[in-house]
Amino acid sequence: MDFAAMTALALGRAFEKGEADPRDATEDFLARARAADPDRRIYVSLLETRARAEAEAASARAKLGLRRHALDGVPLSWKDLFDVAGAATAGGTLALKDRVPARDAEVLARATRLGSVALGKTTMTELAFSGLGINPKFGTPANPHDPKIERAPGGSSAGAGVSLARGLAAAAIGTDTGGSVRIPAAWNGLVGLKTTSGRLPLTGTVPLSPTFDTVGPLARNVEDAAALLALLEGRAARPVAPFGLSRAVFWLPEGGIVWENCEPQIVSALDGAIRGLVKAGAKIVEHPLPELDEIHALAWDPAASRLVADAYAQWGDMLSANEDLIYRPVFERVMAGEKLKAGDLVRADLKRKEIAARYLAATAGVDAVLMPTVAIAPPPIAELEPGGEAYGRANRMALRNTTIGNQLGACAITLPCGQDDNGLPIGLMLQSAPHTEEKLLALALGLERLLA
Repeated sequence: MDFAAMTALALGRAFEKGEADPRDATEDFLARARAADPDRRIYVSLLETRARAEAEAASARAKLGLRRHALDGVPLSWKDLFDVAGAATAGGTLALKDRVPARDAEVLARATRLGSVALGKTTMTELAFSGLGINPKFGTPANPHDPKIERAPGGSSAGAGVSLARGLAAAAIGTDTGGSVRIPAAWNGLVGLKTTSGRLPLTGTVPLSPTFDTVGPLARNVEDAAALLALLEGRAARPVAPFGLSRAVFWLPEGGIVWENCEPQIVSALDGAIRGLVKAGAKIVEHPLPELDEIHALAWDPAASRLVADAYAQWGDMLSANEDLIYRPVFERVMAGEKLKAGDLVRADLKRKEIAARYLAATAGVDAVLMPTVAIAPPPIAELEPGGEAYGRANRMALRNTTIGNQLGACAITLPCGQDDNGLPIGLMLQSAPHTEEKLLALALGLERLLA
């Protein structure tokens, strides 16, 4: 049985039917990870002892008919900012390499209680502060879709995306503060769910911005993403019924920031998906949505960035004391918070809430807003690693569209939407109102089947 090619739910069903054993699947994934990732650019560490013990328990439950969840026994990777009891949790930075928590993060504890297997901890951008996934200190995993050029994996959940795309886990758990689940999902040909702020607990995660941090899954398909959301919430997985596309109404922003400098092949791929939606009977509202441009401008205002202020408040002192250990682009971006003024930040917070209210009122009559997940294909790592202007420009383009959802408080999902001429995946994003994940997943399932 090719465990690496199976969806997480298919693997769980195989355990349920006695067609496969969690112990064999876990050993297979561990062996693949050791062979494919000897320099630990994908996994910071493998939790072999823990994974084997959890697989053994899952195997025993399956034989007794006592499985706890649809994903009981399924091996998952975890981003290196989720606390794992007794294991170093560094948040991608050498400055925290000796940080060993005593307890699991709350979402990991929930997943463990329901029987999932924790394979290991995946690499990430330092402190989760980049959309590219570049980390010269711990290592940058190469995007697996270009065999000739090592390209950016997407970040900050870089190892999460690559661990799944390369068949080194059945699914991956990451976080999304400005796109850190959706960018690696889009660039690796995966489904990535950005949950509403507060839906999943952040207890036991290394923070970047408590204002915007969210936990979310990367998966092979929408049904897996829904089951993973249930697992992280500590509840049973419910089947997802696809939303009838003939009843769906989508807002397609006309012009504006989300299309600016978007690569032609990405535009073409989305045009094809939209034509398919129209053919399926969906209603497409093509109209400007100026709130997207407004929230983008506010988010990237260097004098009033709440995200930068949060990051500096969390980590400014630590970075100042460990400057030589920190990748320069991350250091400079965090330390920019030192110059921010409280009055400007409060005004920006009020403005953000006002824009979000207008956005929700404007889009109240549609099911989701459609846009490219990322406007560019993943650039070569060698062009980005030195930092400087090329890094800054690519990072801003990677994060541009996804950050909008975090700033608006929305939930969002990215789906694979074809490939460019170089075989690099393209992502299509659906964005909907806060706390509408169930409807969003149903819409995404309908669209996923249409695209297939």
